[in-house]
Amino acid sequence: MRTKSILLIFCIVYFPLAFLRVAPAQDWAFELGDEAKEIYAKKKIQIPCKRLDDLLRKDDINGLHTAIRDAALFGDKTCDKYIKKNLNRLKQTEARDAVAFYYYKKGDVSQLELLANSYDKDAPNVGDHFTVDLFGFINEWEITGRRLVRHAECCHDAVGGEALCSAIIWRRYLYGDKDFKHFWFKIGKEENVSPENLQHFYSDCQP
Repeated sequence: MRTKSILLIFCIVYFPLAFLRVAPAQDWAFELGDEAKEIYAKKKIQIPCKRLDDLLRKDDINGLHTAIRDAALFGDKTCDKYIKKNLNRLKQTEARDAVAFYYYKKGDVSQLELLANSYDKDAPNVGDHFTVDLFGFINEWEITGRRLVRHAECCHDAVGGEALCSAIIWRRYLYGDKDFKHFWFKIGKEENVSPENLQHFYSDCQP
């Protein structure tokens, strides 16, 4: 009886804690609230790059993406050694887009083509593709902005719409609404995106 009681206590205590350890944390950047603004302004790293080994071992793609993306956004140059150490493995995961973003932010503009190719290959079939998130933090329209505009036509369901809206909000918050409005509707016309879809996202996705 005593053994069964101990086993029961172990299960009650251990399994919820084990679940909490492996459950992915919500991405701070998904919504532009006060906490997200503070994290961005103060460059608060949520997942340090020294954890890349552990994240790869757990196959935590969301964690990998967040760690490398934030290192790029916040100018954490120490992340470079951890990326290089794990580069072959990272390139075999969806975190390869965050790696391209990291090196783009360090000055390698050729990485934009890698991000564009990744988007073109997978994003039309996966609404919340990682590149959509990354495009929200890039002030460039011909490659990344044009694909966000296309996303308004091909992927405006619940999941794809939420990811796109998040990217739009960050672009408008970081780089201003005047240029955003001009290019959003100009490129939307060039890409034959429905005016209703363009207006829907412009009206609903405000910082």
